[in-house]
Amino acid sequence: MRRLLSYTALVALVALVACAPDQVPDPVPPPPPPPPGAALWSAPATWAPGPVPTAGANVSIPVGKTVQLDVVTPALNRLTIDGTLTAATDRDVAITARDIYVNGMLRAGTEASHELHLFTITLTGADSGAGNGSVGAKVLAVFPGGALELHGDTRLGWTRLAAGAPAGSTTLLLSDAMSWRTGDRIVVASTDYDPGQAEEAVITTASPTSVTIQAPLRFSHWGRTQSVAGRTIDERAEVGLLTRNIAIQGDSQSTGGFGGHTIVLQGGVAHIEGVTFLRMGQAGHVARYPMHWHVAGDVSGQYVRDASIWKTNNRCLTIHGTDNATAQRNVCYDHLGHGYFLEDGSESGNTLERNLGLSSRVPSLAVRILPSDATPATFWITNPDNTFRGNAAAGSVAFGFWFALPASPTGLSTGQPDLPRVTPLRLFIDNVAHSNRQPGLQVDQGPKPDLTTEVTSYTPRVGAVAGGASAPGYFQNFTGWKHSGRAVWIRGSGLFLDGAVLADNQQGATFANGSIMLQNSVVVGESENLTPAPNPSFPIRGFEFYDGTNGASNVVFANFVSRPGRLASALGYNRSDGFPISQQNFAAAVQLVNANAVYFDNPGATRDGDKSSLFVDSDGTVTGTSRTSVVANNPFLVTPSCTYRSDWNTWICPNRYDALTIQSDNTDPVAPLSLVRDDAVSVALAGVPSNPLAAQISILSGRMYDISWGTATPTRPRITLQRANVGDWIRISFAFGTSAFNVLRDFSATALPGAATLADLDASQGDRYFWDAAAQRFYAKIWVRSGRTSSTIQVVPR
Repeated sequence: MRRLLSYTALVALVALVACAPDQVPDPVPPPPPPPPGAALWSAPATWAPGPVPTAGANVSIPVGKTVQLDVVTPALNRLTIDGTLTAATDRDVAITARDIYVNGMLRAGTEASHELHLFTITLTGADSGAGNGSVGAKVLAVFPGGALELHGDTRLGWTRLAAGAPAGSTTLLLSDAMSWRTGDRIVVASTDYDPGQAEEAVITTASPTSVTIQAPLRFSHWGRTQSVAGRTIDERAEVGLLTRNIAIQGDSQSTGGFGGHTIVLQGGVAHIEGVTFLRMGQAGHVARYPMHWHVAGDVSGQYVRDASIWKTNNRCLTIHGTDNATAQRNVCYDHLGHGYFLEDGSESGNTLERNLGLSSRVPSLAVRILPSDATPATFWITNPDNTFRGNAAAGSVAFGFWFALPASPTGLSTGQPDLPRVTPLRLFIDNVAHSNRQPGLQVDQGPKPDLTTEVTSYTPRVGAVAGGASAPGYFQNFTGWKHSGRAVWIRGSGLFLDGAVLADNQQGATFANGSIMLQNSVVVGESENLTPAPNPSFPIRGFEFYDGTNGASNVVFANFVSRPGRLASALGYNRSDGFPISQQNFAAAVQLVNANAVYFDNPGATRDGDKSSLFVDSDGTVTGTSRTSVVANNPFLVTPSCTYRSDWNTWICPNRYDALTIQSDNTDPVAPLSLVRDDAVSVALAGVPSNPLAAQISILSGRMYDISWGTATPTRPRITLQRANVGDWIRISFAFGTSAFNVLRDFSATALPGAATLADLDASQGDRYFWDAAAQRFYAKIWVRSGRTSSTIQVVPR
């Protein structure tokens, strides 16, 4: 469709023709009559007995009156709409004002008949440092009873390249038919590890599936799909439209950080589509965002869709204390702080579908709304009871999708009944993250009441009841590629990364805590989209075990090939790990395609997690033998039945391993300490990081171990054999300088009797202990009884 001249351009053209010699201009046609019941803005009768509004005026449209905007207004002070203001449908119009208050209706187009001309709202003014009531200054505010009905031209907002676009290209082939036009501004996402390779362009010619741009591309952008092991790997660049025929924008001063903002209050209504928000948001000002539902309650039926929100001073789209809003097919680009922002943790039932976000910026310390804005997320999610479908987080200096779950809602929502950390996940499916410097999918580090973040475990429960039955959470069909670190980091339990495609990441996925699964997925070390890695010597890994119990099941690992100076493996462990791990971490139904299966680093001297590292090959698809253990290169885990794999730097062992946990029941430290096995093989333990009261190591059942304390003997030691089978046992001993103690088994209040001899203890099933008075040495046999998976011995002074 041909772009019509703006009203001001038309006037200028008429004036130019009028000045040309020997030419008589055609008369400018009179404006059409307003719709029935409406008065024209330009008509003096509309404002009688006062004048037509002039610059600096406060203008009010009273209740019951409808005015049709048929001009470009002068710069007003405040426009208050208690009645109705509609944009003309036959010409370009504009409003410039410091503030616009909507108590009635502001309308351009309808859902059935969209506005096709330009309608521009420019908000003006500098930051005076003073407030301006509850909604601030430089604002388009929709108050209770008000309605914002903006329906711009229906054009698809983003697509992906259909072919590669090398640096220097001026032609882009598009994968969808788009109704983009000459003069439109677009943005092309990075397909590199560097999110800064996103770049803007201006279209000079356009067809439905290709555009020519004004200036050559500075970077190369990948533009075709690949097939690996029967799965499609899609790393094509997103291309987003920034130009819309309806615009809400801050004035030219807004680039200094104080732009306009749009706020919809409870009882207000917003139906917004085909709109661009430019230079909006106010840096350092809470609740001053480009588009913002503010503590609006249930807004079922309200939406923002097919909008472009870019060059912002504070976020893109904020859903705050609001339920059941819809955000679809929007583009959020070049935003300060978090982008799509669910603010407090009370927000539920909202739908974010097929939105694109890219190019976050870090606010300076002075204007950060939240401490977490130092590591901005394209999607900041504080409540899992929302729908996220088909969105793309296409390049952030930090996170893509960040599930930052508070224990309870924060800010203005404090006291609301939501419990986000145990709330079931409504729907997270078909989302994409790439070119982020932090994980593309982060489930951890939720806000505390003071809005700083803390380590967070997401454990969804039926009915969002802490301690209730597990409500498994599925992150479905997630695609993550070109991450400088991990594509996925999840901490919690009862969670599944299902149907994922992870490619070209330094690390594919790492799971913390327990009961998290990677399943039915494809993980690719290197695809054909080769770009320089940010750390070319970093050992790339597809899936990292951590504490657990976690596993990978029915996963294809492809193209993990070690090269001189850089190792690669499908499976590995979180590096330099000092924390306890699960001896039941496992892999099953693994398919390896041109992939080194495993690599473990040599254990660090102070990293007990490294020393314990292992996983079980449940079905032999990793090692060739089912139920074997792949263990770290630590002699304490190795027996003569194990086989060393130098290319994996691990041992393949037929043994099953339990966990030995040594703790103090008071403030006496247990670490550092050392264990000596009955064949004289030893290990030194540094203890859990920042917690000398505990240490853990993987251990073989049916063996005897001597404990040597690195400092004074703890007066109340507790020793547990866990993740064990019934009948598993170990015998432990350590120096203990007094006989005035009781021994408790499995937290019983009844003290165990002493054995007459060490042989008597060895013949028992852990129902006694032995005290060697001469050597002042304590012995116990820790035996796992029927119906249990662990057994504990406590030594309690009398």
